[in-house]
Order: sequence, then structure tokens, then C-alpha cells
Amino acid sequence: MKKLFLLTFLFLSVFVFSQNQRFYYDYQFQTDSTDLETKKSELMVLDIDKKGSKYYSEYVFQNDSIMDAQFKKNMAAHSDDPVQMSGKQGLVGYKVLKSYPDFKINHIVSLDMTLYNADQQVKINWKILPNKEKIGEWNVQKAEADFAGRKWIAWFSTEIPIQDGPYKFYGLPGLIIKIEDKSGFHKMELKGIKNNVVERDIFAFEFEKPIPVNYTKYQTIYKNYRKDPLANFKKAALSGQAYMVDDSGKEIRGQDYVRSQEKIVQERMKKNNNILELDLLK
Repeated sequence: MKKLFLLTFLFLSVFVFSQNQRFYYDYQFQTDSTDLETKKSELMVLDIDKKGSKYYSEYVFQNDSIMDAQFKKNMAAHSDDPVQMSGKQGLVGYKVLKSYPDFKINHIVSLDMTLYNADQQVKINWKILPNKEKIGEWNVQKAEADFAGRKWIAWFSTEIPIQDGPYKFYGLPGLIIKIEDKSGFHKMELKGIKNNVVERDIFAFEFEKPIPVNYTKYQTIYKNYRKDPLANFKKAALSGQAYMVDDSGKEIRGQDYVRSQEKIVQERMKKNNNILELDLLK
């Protein structure tokens, strides 16, 4: 019976991977653990094909696509018109790529004017529990695991025989339909599916190539970024490469510009104390 189930699962998996699928997740998160007013939500996408998966913000993708089209139009017309964002501005800038069948992960993120590609191999030790429920149209089963400094509860469905899920989560005998940490600060839930979708270039608006680093190196980079989030920006501002224009049209450069931005970023960083991978703050 176990062998029959495995063969059925493999057959369904081959069928699923014969078509590109797009899974839409509602991601709810609270950036400041002490302030309910910082609770936010983002529409995230998990694109899956036979090679692997891509997890990214739908809002960021849409804005990047619009800006990229405007930029190319300006270039063709030799125009210096400003490239403007439109629609809902995305809050989640990182992208998570997984390759099949090894589930190697690439975490693409920009920190202080530098784009990084951190590769890692994540092993999640799931404990599958007997609890079963129905979420939306899917019959699901409960599982638990520790990951990145948090305890997680997941609900997966063997009705969608894909061993993947949002963010860096994978390894259950079915797609993860819903997952949240036990504190309730981070929750991702599947809201919709599109089949036979056209593959997207999610890096259409990335001008610089990401710097490849292993995840151990990335942890050090991130911790240094938390200590001095404007290290690279300050160099650019003091050399005159970066500046801002106030309401009167006056340019603000050098130390004045650095001081104005440092205060804003430091306040923002204090309130961003509840990141998903909590162990990065240790």
C-alpha cells in the first residue's frame, strides 16, 4: 500500500510539474513586536515549474515591470522624464529561489545599495501530526517545525502533490497551504492558483548583478547592516553621488543629507525588530 501511494504521488508530481503554476499567498506580518499598528500584509507569489520555484512580492514585481517599461521607453526616446512608481508599493523586497530536486535555496536581497545572492541548504525537520482540517477548498494536515529562531505550524495538502511552500519552507508530502509562527507574528496562507502561466522575469528591473555569498557570510553582512544600515550610502552621499531635493527645490547634499537620512533609517530599524528569521538578530 505504501509503495502504491508513493507511485501515485510521483505520478501526480510529474503531472503537476508538466505545467507552470502560480500560487498566490497572503502574507501577514508584524514588523514591531510591541506595536500592533505595524501589522501589514503583502500579496506574495510562488511560481513553480519543473526546474524549481520563485517566491516574491506581486506588488514589487508589478511596480518593477511598469518602471522597467517606462525606463526603456525613455531610453528609446532619449528622454530624461522621471520614472514613477504606480499601483500599490510593495513592502517585501527579497526573493527566494529554490532549485529541484535538491531544494538548494538562493535568497536575493538588497541591503544598503548592494544586491546579494545568498545560497544555502535548508533542512527542516518536520513533525507530521494526525490533526486534519479543511482550509478553503483543500483538505489539510498539520505539521510543526523549528526554523530560523521560531516555532512554526504548517498545514499541507496532499491534494496538491508538491513538496514546496512559501518562503524557504518545503519538505512536506504536499503543498503548504498555510503556515504561521506560534507567536502569530508571521502568517502565509494560499489564496489562489493559476495554471499554465507564462514564466516571468522577476529580475527585469535589476541593474546590478547580485553578489554571490554563502549564507554564513550573509548572516555577518546582515548583522553589520543592522549596526550601520547606511554605510555604503554615506560614502555615496559624501562624494556627491547621492542627494535629495526639498520642497523648495533646493538640493541637500553631503553631511546634511546623511544626517537627515540616518535619523529616518535608525527609527525605522528600531521598529523592525520582528523579522521572519529571528535568529539573524542574535
